[in-house]
Amino acid sequence: MAEFVQDYAFVRWPVVVAFVLAAGIVAVRLTRRAVPVGRGDAAADSAHLLMCLVMLVMLVFPAGADPHAVRGVLVALTVAYAALLLERVVRWRTGIETPDGVLALGYHTVAAAAMLYAMGAHGADVPVWPMLALALLFTVDALLAFGIAGHRPRWHRFVHPPGTHPLTSALVPHVVMDIGTAFMLIAAVGG
Repeated sequence: MAEFVQDYAFVRWPVVVAFVLAAGIVAVRLTRRAVPVGRGDAAADSAHLLMCLVMLVMLVFPAGADPHAVRGVLVALTVAYAALLLERVVRWRTGIETPDGVLALGYHTVAAAAMLYAMGAHGADVPVWPMLALALLFTVDALLAFGIAGHRPRWHRFVHPPGTHPLTSALVPHVVMDIGTAFMLIAAVGG
């Protein structure tokens, strides 16, 4: 994967800039608490920030980042997100949580697991089609986040609630995560 990321610097560096921008937006959202209740999710924002930082390390230091350390961080994130997701599902089933909170953490759990799967492909004989399918899924999700053809799926309500402009401070990190995850999955296939 490191060779692919290094060979395609014309794509790599704009993705790095996008992740820095996304991390900055999320950090401001978390520190300023500018998001009114019901309009944001601190856990989802925290998950975006952590994933942005992990992906930045992988992009800025593709050959220098210890794959075992990155894999360990991704395992920890996947387990933590899955535990939070389980808690949210229980809260949703008891009427305490909204489905949007479940969807937000579900998205991050899938993204962390996809990155972990891509890291597992490093130096192993892993089938290519699941990574390409996941890359396509994240790419389509990025397009749908903007409401292509006037349709936004239900799971995008946590990104921008109905009646709000789609270009919100929550949309940018979400789309960057989608595109970055797709890029890293393709890098795993290409590397």
